[in-house]
Amino acid sequence: MGKPAYFVGPWDLNRQLACVPDSPQQGTVVMVESVAKGSALPYHRKKLVLILSAMHHFAQELRQDGYDVTIVNAPSYAQGIAQHVAERQSTAVIALKPREWGLQNALQEADKACTLGAPLEIYDDGGPGGHFLLTRQAFADWAKGRKSLRMDTFYRWMRKRTGWLMEEGKPVGGRWSYDSENRKTPKGLQPPSISGHKPDALTQSIIERVEKWPNHWGSAVGFDWPVTRQEALRELNAFLDHRAENFGDYQDAMLHGQPWMWHARLSTAMNISRISPLEIVEAALERYQDGQMPLAAAEGFVRQIIGWREFMRGAYWHLMPGLRGANLLDAQHPLPDFFWNPEKTDMRCMNDSITSVKEHGYAHHIQRLMVLGNFALLAGLRPIEVSHWFWAGFVDAYEWVELPNVHNMALFADDSLTTKPYAASASYINKMSDYCKGCRYQHTKRIGPKACPFNHLFWTFMVRHRERLKSNYRLAALYKTWDRWDQEHQQAIQNASKNFLDGLSPAQHGWSFDDDAC
Repeated sequence: MGKPAYFVGPWDLNRQLACVPDSPQQGTVVMVESVAKGSALPYHRKKLVLILSAMHHFAQELRQDGYDVTIVNAPSYAQGIAQHVAERQSTAVIALKPREWGLQNALQEADKACTLGAPLEIYDDGGPGGHFLLTRQAFADWAKGRKSLRMDTFYRWMRKRTGWLMEEGKPVGGRWSYDSENRKTPKGLQPPSISGHKPDALTQSIIERVEKWPNHWGSAVGFDWPVTRQEALRELNAFLDHRAENFGDYQDAMLHGQPWMWHARLSTAMNISRISPLEIVEAALERYQDGQMPLAAAEGFVRQIIGWREFMRGAYWHLMPGLRGANLLDAQHPLPDFFWNPEKTDMRCMNDSITSVKEHGYAHHIQRLMVLGNFALLAGLRPIEVSHWFWAGFVDAYEWVELPNVHNMALFADDSLTTKPYAASASYINKMSDYCKGCRYQHTKRIGPKACPFNHLFWTFMVRHRERLKSNYRLAALYKTWDRWDQEHQQAIQNASKNFLDGLSPAQHGWSFDDDAC
């Protein structure tokens, strides 16, 4: 008589999850290297190494404790599961709800068609036995009846629900958010160095394997992300010991050649469950209680996880499948070639941010939103092309997290989560970074050969969408400024924007993109 087969997805690498048997006697474990998923996008090679190495290390850890673990290389996840079920005569397939729309549908359809070879028992990926703090139903209950979904409202609800940073029903310190104190620039202060994690023999073998794969971006050489449980915990402690104290002050700051700043580097390990959001938050709160992490830093860090991260995951399922095709502003400009080849742009902020992605598979959240996303918004880039680039290029990006961030927060392709676009001119980038000091463009100029493209793109964007945006009280002063300029200056700004966009070369890579491949 067979036993249940536990399907552990590459994002389910934690023994506390319901898709991992409690003991070797409870059932077999099947993991799948899906050819379809691996070739669906031109994924960064470091991302492929991260996923494959972490999965193989988790299998190794389970085997050492007596578990029967099989890693199947198959055309798809469903076919890999079915192969294992047939070989082991499994009585059931136990899994967590997949984190992406395409795979969830594929597994449910395979179960309905009885092609898995055994009935599917699927558990929520949130709440007890899940990775996220909330069940999907809990978020749906919160969202029910709301005309719009707002992260700040959700975050307050989560604080009350968890009791974290709360005293007698009120926020510690009297404020829900210290975001206004998270925008300092580190004048004369260098971020702490990052040691990373030296690849072991298993990871090195995967690096050599992935480096040979065609049609993928970046290089696997220099890979140093955490792939084991122990490495993920070391990354957490390194952040708490050396960067957490200043994280709050400088979490929005940007410095040339400094991809990590004071950020935690935990999202990669967290998004594949090598470490859980619950233990990360509890560890940070313990440091705060011990006086080793200021309130503004602790609150800002907790907000990123229980506010932003949980909100994005809930919003993804709430808005799918229509979110993929969202394009509220009818943005139609193709993705420029320099997104794949950063040496082709002389905008220092864009070059630096994209180079960081190409070299490390990483850029921090302000580079993502206010440099890369802001440019894509102002230039009117097609949302799905920008989404594909983020999904492929970032080691911590999966559709559930990048799609609502790109389409909703960065590009305003859907207005369900925010009241206005996150649009900014060069003055914001100059304030929050040192990029402008070494750039060939001048952040104060709107027109002329040295005018920063962010400036004329910003004003052209605002004028182009005036009918939609003019009722927002926050933007009224901007339109008054535009109206004070004479027609000649207005036309010069629009001409500069058109000439710049006309001069961009569309990406010519020949890569294919398949959102639902799994």
